[in-house]
Amino acid sequence: MNNFAALKSEVFAKQKVLAKIYAQAGTRSLFDYVRGWAVSSPSENTRVFFNQAQKLLLRVYPAELVDDVLRQNGQSPLVSTIDHHGILNHPFFINSNLIYSQRATIKYLLCLSTAGVSLNNSSWPGCLLFSRPDGRMERFSFFRDKIKTQTVLAVKGFNSEDVALFESHIKAAGFLSKDNKQRLLGLTQEIFSDPGLFEFSDFSEQAAHASSALWQKVFPSAPKLLYLPLEELVNELIVNEILPRNGHILHKLFFTTAGWDSIEKYFHGSLGAFTDSHKGSFLFWGISANLKRVHLHRFGSKIVDHGLYEFGLPDNSLIEALSKNVLYPTSLVCFLVLLYYGITCLGGFNQVNWLTDIKEKFIDLLAEWGERELAARVLAVPTENFAEGSLAFGVNQQGQIYKPSVLDLFLKNDPEIYEKYRQLASLVTVGESIDAQLPEIYRVITPAKDRDSNLLGITENDILNSSSLADKIKSVLGD
Repeated sequence: MNNFAALKSEVFAKQKVLAKIYAQAGTRSLFDYVRGWAVSSPSENTRVFFNQAQKLLLRVYPAELVDDVLRQNGQSPLVSTIDHHGILNHPFFINSNLIYSQRATIKYLLCLSTAGVSLNNSSWPGCLLFSRPDGRMERFSFFRDKIKTQTVLAVKGFNSEDVALFESHIKAAGFLSKDNKQRLLGLTQEIFSDPGLFEFSDFSEQAAHASSALWQKVFPSAPKLLYLPLEELVNELIVNEILPRNGHILHKLFFTTAGWDSIEKYFHGSLGAFTDSHKGSFLFWGISANLKRVHLHRFGSKIVDHGLYEFGLPDNSLIEALSKNVLYPTSLVCFLVLLYYGITCLGGFNQVNWLTDIKEKFIDLLAEWGERELAARVLAVPTENFAEGSLAFGVNQQGQIYKPSVLDLFLKNDPEIYEKYRQLASLVTVGESIDAQLPEIYRVITPAKDRDSNLLGITENDILNSSSLADKIKSVLGD
């Protein structure tokens, strides 16, 4: 318990907003906490934002569904920015969306997912994951390893040959029973062999369509899930709403020398922003010819890298690159756009800190620029709604608790599983849900060279079994 206290102290020292949430809401159930999230009021800005979202959503989803989604968000502009864009597979995102879905009266979970990650990111966007009996996670990929460093938002779509290769890996998996192989092959045929999937323009659109179908397959009674790449939406807003308006404050910040000076003054070194080294990128990321992400830095009135790109002001090269999707916005730019347009975001343990930090600095910047009315509107945008606690647990045949993937839940074939998670959400407290995440959070936020072996030795199961959380999970989810 001393080590656990030290682990909590270490994490909360770096995660100030998470510590605040823990202190203020730790004893509330997840169910009650989610229903108490603050959401910004709709405005003309939010209408403009969702008008751009509509055009992108219509590329993937039926018009009637998109209209319904936008009606919901027109009344309550609440979206998730937790997920990585790709095929919904990882326990992290099953978890965040289950928590999101506890929100009262919503029919749709709109996820503005981050597509700037690579195919070999720890969330494995181009794969489906399965938990082996020994706890190891097996991945079945739709892409060959030779392109695994490509950025998701630039990856070309997979085809029927890729699906056939995917199926061959399932057939060859010795750890899968014959019955489970047949069920997975049936799922593949239903969702990934649909000829309509190959008509989408790229993997990003395929992933959005497939993720919605997988979620609905596993949780048919839950609110429907929709994926829309955050960077793609923000880029549309920049090109269509911000660039044409010289007086727009974000135009001034993103496309003038004075704006760049203020960006450096307020956000240099901020999480989700940029530093002088190769950490982050100045305003935009580049995409190389082999579809990898390229770090850019400011050099006077230009954004450059080491010889590949050079975009300057006031010429049109930067504008042209954005229009052709050679560049895409960084997290800082995405967050500034979300704040400007009054969108309430659900965050993970990093994002509630990033969003809040950027919001505070943006308000100071706006005050300096004389934009006090806008600063007041930004101040009213909530940034501390946390949806990355622990809820998506499973109990295996040996009675051990684990975090299930989409395939794990599909093969479990429990028609009551969503209602069970709703029941569990009413039993698990916010504090317990964060406690269970602390070992993972510690590894993410602490560089390997700085990690304490005593703290690394604490596992999620240690935490579950030292509290009443394990009993709660087994009482609801155990066979």
